[in-house]
Amino acid sequence: MVEPSVPRLWRAVLPICLICFLYLCSFLLFFCATNSLIYSTVCLLRANESYCAEIDQNKSLIILEESIQKESSQWALYGTLSFAIIACFISPIYGSLSDTKNRKFPIILTICNAILTGLIITIASIYQGTRLCLILYIVANIVNGFGGGTLILISSCFGYATDSCTHKEQHVQMIAIIEASLNIGVIIGYALCTFVFELHTRIWHILLVHVLLLVLALVISLVFLKNRSLSQPSTNNLSQKIIQPIYDIHDLFVGLKQNHLLISFLILLFSLFFYDLFRMGSGSIVYLYLHYMSFDDAHYAAYFSFEQLATCLALILLALLRRRWKINDLYLAIMGLCLSLAAPILFAFAQRNKAMIFGAIPSSMFSIYFAVCLRAIIARLVPEKDKGKAFSFVALIQNLDVVMGTIACVEIYQASIDFFPGLVFIFAATTRIIALIFILIQGLCVSRTPELLSIMPTDEIEEPILENQSDDDNNNDDELIHA
Repeated sequence: MVEPSVPRLWRAVLPICLICFLYLCSFLLFFCATNSLIYSTVCLLRANESYCAEIDQNKSLIILEESIQKESSQWALYGTLSFAIIACFISPIYGSLSDTKNRKFPIILTICNAILTGLIITIASIYQGTRLCLILYIVANIVNGFGGGTLILISSCFGYATDSCTHKEQHVQMIAIIEASLNIGVIIGYALCTFVFELHTRIWHILLVHVLLLVLALVISLVFLKNRSLSQPSTNNLSQKIIQPIYDIHDLFVGLKQNHLLISFLILLFSLFFYDLFRMGSGSIVYLYLHYMSFDDAHYAAYFSFEQLATCLALILLALLRRRWKINDLYLAIMGLCLSLAAPILFAFAQRNKAMIFGAIPSSMFSIYFAVCLRAIIARLVPEKDKGKAFSFVALIQNLDVVMGTIACVEIYQASIDFFPGLVFIFAATTRIIALIFILIQGLCVSRTPELLSIMPTDEIEEPILENQSDDDNNNDDELIHA
């Protein structure tokens, strides 16, 4: 089989990177705007406008602020659950569409749905400070659930991009490139949030930019993405198509079991589940916590801009580790998870100390290694025809994380805000330690079970910790890079 040239790979991945960049940039604008919208609306329902304008600095009415924080977190919980519960059922359907129709179709559906969601929440922002605003926020999240959200888009993009790789060694590089574009989108999104909040502009202005970026992403997906179908068009009726994802997941598990890889796959999923439990459920809680630590919206956005910039630098280092020192993905995932454990501890005991919060960035920047490397390992476990099912199942696990993580984070934060607001970050450290235990078990299984060596590149079999490629393999990689 002739391997694709570098220009062909770039033609495949560049539109995906642009789509991911625009989508994440717009998503962060949406995220910042909706968090500010909920917080300000709840405050205006309980206090006057002058108090709400200085709520982050005015600590004279601490009991009222804690009450506003609790109600805001409750509305955030309602919104997250209304989205995530629906998305849990939608994720397998989108994965099945990816494998049976084409890789492009779920990407277009998700972006179209996000545009509709953005229009609804933009209308809601016009009624800021009223109950109608909060009700429309819930409606927007319900609509967003039918599109699967960011997780479905990212999973579909990974499936589309890695289809262009005939050499499995290229998977981690392709995924790392997409992750970099996602993080650049996050950086620009937070930077735009910082800029517009400093200008004290209206929230609907932010949401309008959010919709325009999504429209641009939709145009790129329609024009530049190819229709890639891995199987014959389905002739099933509607009811069969609805239950088809269940059979697809069953087939995926049967195939993994026959290849003695099912236990390995489940361990990776459990590890990812605990790693994402706090990360997926803490978005609104981190926003509220930083406001409790006297951060305003501009400082909140600036913090995450710096964090994502550091994450991009960590991804550059990841590329060097993979190519120069030949460290495999499993051990890079373990290293990243260990290095990231200090960040939630610093957050937990910050006590309004902004230096400690910003000091968590050098630790949190390495957590991206776990996500990148685990996706690369999963991509090696399954055949090309089942990749959409596998990534959609990962998205399903992450949507469960959104539901369970949000409930856990909101309940812990509401219960502990009176005596120790940072307790929720102790919970974060605990979940990461559990994820670390699972991934260490996976490493032990790889070293002791020959069948599991397939999760490493084929040239790593003789030494699972370090990649020992032959000179011919190195020459082939150099040709791919410099072609």
